[in-house]
Amino acid sequence: MPETFQFEAQDAPVAMMAARWSGDDPFVAEIFFQNNQALEAFDDLSGHRLVDLFETILRSSELRTSMSGRDLLIRLLQEGQIKHIQGGLAQKRVGLFASVQGKTSKTIELILFDTTQHYLDSLTGILGRELFFDRLKIELLRAVREKTEVHLCFLDLDGFKPINDSYGHRVGDAVLKEVAQRLQSLVRRHESVARLGGDEFTILLSGAGIDSLNFAESKIISAVNAPYHVDKQIIDSLGVSIGIACFPKLAAKADELVSYADDAMYVAKARGKNQAVLFEPSMQSSKKR
Repeated sequence: MPETFQFEAQDAPVAMMAARWSGDDPFVAEIFFQNNQALEAFDDLSGHRLVDLFETILRSSELRTSMSGRDLLIRLLQEGQIKHIQGGLAQKRVGLFASVQGKTSKTIELILFDTTQHYLDSLTGILGRELFFDRLKIELLRAVREKTEVHLCFLDLDGFKPINDSYGHRVGDAVLKEVAQRLQSLVRRHESVARLGGDEFTILLSGAGIDSLNFAESKIISAVNAPYHVDKQIIDSLGVSIGIACFPKLAAKADELVSYADDAMYVAKARGKNQAVLFEPSMQSSKKR
């Protein structure tokens, strides 16, 4: 596995792309990352099915075969070169990279990377810190290409430490898992939820005309505030402070987006907690450690 999720793929001398399963059907794996070589060769295929890419390659390859893209994927599955794994990257802990080797008889090389150990949060199974930052960079590049927006919601749970202290780490861990599941259920397939550590989470929203403040106030806070039923206990004291920063309106790069969302989150804490705050430039000096 590369040191980072996309580093070797981005710098590879051949076209490379990554796809993720969108269900339990191996033929609906959708492309979500392409390096520059792949973009030049195939244009932007984000959201397109990997099997459709196979069709394109087979039509123009040296193999001169009548095999369809679906037949090729079936053969690769049967030969064990790739595995039929259900679910998406975060949900089932796998990523699929397709390295396209042009002008050779070995036209398509597929490698399955297990991302469990290094890139997913071991407790909740959602994106971990490292994979989150890689996903953030990818989304910012896409936003520049498509002239859209990326909004980062930075979440810090309110009242989690007393829950952990009163009920123990086992209950605390169960609550964190439930929070992750609830947050994951709120976002669209192309959007991301990550746990950065402790009781800090992030949500990446992307597209045009995003109303992230309304989303945070009406969806995220309500989801986190709902009672948790753990070990015959009913826990209804959990809140969440949310800071929101927007690219490219205010932040110009990834580290600024994270820093500004973090600043806004501390303002939410200072204003009484369990609320969402949209970053403004005047907040940069308001962070309290």
